[in-house]
Amino acid sequence: MPHTCSSLNCTNRFTPETRTRGITFHRFPKDRVMRRKWEKAVRRGGFPSNRSTMLCSEHFRPEDFDRTGQTVRLRAGTVPVCCFKTPDNKAPRMSQTSQKAREPLPVEPPKVEPTPAPIPEPTVDHAYASTPNDLRIKLSEALARVDSLEREKRNARDRERRVRNTVSCLLEDLEVKKILNDELKERLDIYSDLPVHLLSKQSHQYTKEQKDFAVTLHFHGPKAYNYLRESLHINLPHPHTLQKWVSSGQAKPDLNQPTASLKEDASAKYLGGQAAVNENMELSQVNALPYEEFVNIFGNVVEKCPMVAAAVSSQRPFADVDALEAAICDFIDALSNSGKEGILRCHPDLAGRDLQAGTLTRESMSEQANVGFNTLGIEDAYTMSCLNEEYKERFGFPFIICTRMSDKARILQEMRNRVTKGLTEERELAIEEVKKICRLRVRDLVHADAAAQV
Repeated sequence: MPHTCSSLNCTNRFTPETRTRGITFHRFPKDRVMRRKWEKAVRRGGFPSNRSTMLCSEHFRPEDFDRTGQTVRLRAGTVPVCCFKTPDNKAPRMSQTSQKAREPLPVEPPKVEPTPAPIPEPTVDHAYASTPNDLRIKLSEALARVDSLEREKRNARDRERRVRNTVSCLLEDLEVKKILNDELKERLDIYSDLPVHLLSKQSHQYTKEQKDFAVTLHFHGPKAYNYLRESLHINLPHPHTLQKWVSSGQAKPDLNQPTASLKEDASAKYLGGQAAVNENMELSQVNALPYEEFVNIFGNVVEKCPMVAAAVSSQRPFADVDALEAAICDFIDALSNSGKEGILRCHPDLAGRDLQAGTLTRESMSEQANVGFNTLGIEDAYTMSCLNEEYKERFGFPFIICTRMSDKARILQEMRNRVTKGLTEERELAIEEVKKICRLRVRDLVHADAAAQV
């Protein structure tokens, strides 16, 4: 509710306009004696004052105010001066405040800003002449490009450092476990000058040299190629892309032999992502395999870990299949906890995105299809996805179980039970499942009753 000054003929109201003029409003005092003095000063016969009756600051002297705080207050014992205000047709009030309010505000003459002299436009007769705006734009672009290059440089250094640390840890583990023999050292030295520049994509397209290198690498070792691409995240094209390059003649593998001697069906089989593996081999054949072929055939008995096959190849000849399996299991058991977890992380999710995309290895695809994970309904697929994420969030590696020795219902129950275990216990359980998978895959490649021929 707006307040109005109670003085006769005073039209001041409590509005933003009056506040800007510095006019304040003050209530009548509660003390009866002081209230009576204020009523007399108003000079309105029979004027009744109440709690909301107010007077404006124009009816007080300047020294009556206490302006030391944020609120303007009247000093104790202050009584308003003559509050009678003559009508408009009578003589105006002569108080200083009233006269000051009636004085016109001084009008300052408008300032004339000097007109700045026009800046001469630079001549563009030469290619090196540019406006300041063009230079600022070019400088901003150059600085953004520098920041981008610095960021890429830091990322490249970080990737190189991580790879060096990984390789150093692997070599140390091999030396500590006395697995790094002279033969393996020699082979590592041979591949130490691998053309790393061919593994990095400098633009949105691969060069002819990179295409030929990728096709050759995939042709000679598809499992090693997939390991580099999927586990180490090296920028290598997908095998389907390689197949398109070969079929269109954009690239061809360097096989150190005449191209005419290649068989199209063998090349197509290779580019399909499956290595030519001799199943049901005799143990004498296994013991006689060259190093590269042994790693190529047995490189995936432990999912995407050809390093295991490379390590146990030096222990040949094996007396029987059990000796081959024991050598692999002993190598896994001798690894550190971080090494074991690295093996576990190489396994895919059960009924995960790799299965839907068809990018699983041949062995994993067959094992997951064995329990019907390739034909799950929407509800079951969602359940598996939730269980996989919960398990990986807790342990840092995917859930692993030998699907060929289980069924779908038991696998779901095991996932719910094992997610509640501790990290140490669950890591050992997962490693035991890896060994089961490994034994079955070895039996797929070698006769179960195979023994070394004397």
